[in-house]
Amino acid sequence: MQLPQFTELHATQLSTFLDTQPEAMTLSQSQGYLFGVICSPEPLDVHEWIAQILPNTTDNLDEEVLFLFMALYHQISEQVFEIGYKLPTQYSFDFCKSWSEGFLTATTTYTQKLLTSEQLEAEYKDALESAQATLSFFALGEDAITTIAAQNNLGLQSLCLQQYELMGDFALGFAELIEIVALNSDLYTDEGWDE
Repeated sequence: MQLPQFTELHATQLSTFLDTQPEAMTLSQSQGYLFGVICSPEPLDVHEWIAQILPNTTDNLDEEVLFLFMALYHQISEQVFEIGYKLPTQYSFDFCKSWSEGFLTATTTYTQKLLTSEQLEAEYKDALESAQATLSFFALGEDAITTIAAQNNLGLQSLCLQQYELMGDFALGFAELIEIVALNSDLYTDEGWDE
């Protein structure tokens, strides 16, 4: 069966469904999470990433909902690898916080694995840490971000807009950065992770 193009209507349907599920990620958390999963050098099976988004419900997931998730995954994957990943044009703190939380959930394990590689040169570690910090910035929460803004003599909105713009820039090249870092870490080959 061909996956449908993921539309605004699909986004609304999926968001409504997620809101009714206990312990489920929100749609924006799911988007950040799937972005991180898609960029991973260690791909997850569909059932593995669905289980993260929807704990305790994967066994009885409606086929229509599964196809919506698959269409969302396909859309994000296509953006990451073909047309360039784009965050929404309008900044929203709530979206950014949720997206960053999902992204952090997906990437922490593999970025920590890469950062602890003894083979990885400092420049690659710095680039990866910078990208990770930028894309997960809003997961810090409003209090921490307010403190950072005050320490840098910036208004909260001004700092958030700057960070959102940086997120967009880093999101465009994150998959490529992960591939380069992974190959230079000696933990990863074109065949997959060396165990």
